[in-house]
Parts: sequence; C-alpha cells; structure tokens
Amino acid sequence: MEIRKIRDLSLIKLDDEKTMVIACDSCGGIGEKEADTFKVPPFYVGKLTARVSLIEVICSGAEIITVADAVCNEMEPTGSEIIRGIKEELKAAGIKDIVLTGSTEENMITNATGLGVTTIGIVNTKDLKVNRVIEEAIIICVGYPKVGSEINFVYDKEMVDYADIYKLLNSPFVYEIVPVGSKGIVYEAQQLALNNKLKLQFSEKIFIDINKSGGPATCVIAAIKPEGLEEISKLIENVNVIGSLKGITHKD
Repeated sequence: MEIRKIRDLSLIKLDDEKTMVIACDSCGGIGEKEADTFKVPPFYVGKLTARVSLIEVICSGAEIITVADAVCNEMEPTGSEIIRGIKEELKAAGIKDIVLTGSTEENMITNATGLGVTTIGIVNTKDLKVNRVIEEAIIICVGYPKVGSEINFVYDKEMVDYADIYKLLNSPFVYEIVPVGSKGIVYEAQQLALNNKLKLQFSEKIFIDINKSGGPATCVIAAIKPEGLEEISKLIENVNVIGSLKGITHKD
C-alpha cells in the first residue's frame, strides 16, 4: 500500500485504480463559551470547520464517502449545534447519503469550544487532480481571502462557493485546484509550483491581498491553461489572475 502526503492531503493508493484521499481541519477558541476568543454561534463553527476539509477533498477530484467530527464539548447544547452546522455544509456542497460519525466530550466540563473534522474520499487514480500541471499555466484566485469578523457568516458572496469549485473541476482548462488556508495565497502558490517542479512568477498587478489568511477556505487558487482564462472568467465571478507557472530553466 502506497501512502503519500501532499500539501494537506494524505493519499492512500488502495489498488491499481483507486486512491483514498483524507483531509482534516480543527477549530479552537471560537464559539459562545466563556473562554472563547471569538464569539460565534456553534452552528457556524461546525459549518465552516467542515468546509475546509470538504473543499480539500473535493478539489482533489475525490467523491466524499464519510466525515468524522471530534467535538471537544458536551452534546447539548454545543455539540448538537455544531453537528447541525456540519450537516448544513454537507447539504451546501451537494453531498448526501454519506456516513457522518463522531464523538463528544461528556466526562469533563469545558469552557472553550473545540472541534476537529476529518473528511475521507475515494477517486479513480487517473482522475486525481494533484500534481497535474504538465506545462505552463496561469494561476487564478477565485474568491477573496477572509478571516474572523471579515466573514459574513449568514452568506458571504465574496467567498468561493461549491458551485464555482465544481465548475473548475469540470473545466477542461483546469489542471489543479488548491484551497487557501491560514498560510495565505503566496504559500499555497509556492507549494503548487514546488510540487509540480515549476517556477512561480507573480503578476505585477494583483488586486487582492495574497499574504493574508484565507480563513475557512474562503478562496481557492487554480492552475489553468492560458487559453481558458476568458471562458472561466465568464463562468465564475471573483476571478483574479495572480501569476503563472513556467518550466524551470537549467543552466549548463
């Protein structure tokens, strides 16, 4: 059995045809408990924490088969609201008929909210969208990096949504899609270039902050064929070109 770690993904080759894709995310100190630093209803804690690992696995091209939640609090009232948020995010992603499993903390009283979410998917290895940039590409960002109070928790039109991600996945012009997390666009673009053994060059004019945290995957970057930029920009709003990937020139 071959096991690889690429970016935030664990890839387990099950046989000659199938690969298991695993991603996880955690959240602490965000909620409505006494010691929480940032006050947010636990429903949104579950929703946005689940979002991160869901998007990680979806962007790989995998079909999600199960989600596990580790709620570090009591079931009532905190846990049930977190789980309700997770289920709502699964619905938003168009995912149904999967196993949702998890655990809560019933032995100790907790004064801060904590949650971990693990998402598992399966993909035909030939369809895995990881390290698939085979030639020069443009890097675009869809959505805007946002974190904490910058996010409209009810509905934020500046966040990349699942419909946009599925459009990218289904486009013949897209090589690879990478969610942006707490390390920001620059880091994710650098990792994309490194993993594909290509040289990264940022655009001279960039109209978004490429250094700030992307929070709960409020944006994604994608490596696309240059000839596909116009069509993708017509299909999807909030598209910004941030750079390009080129072959590395070796000096003799």
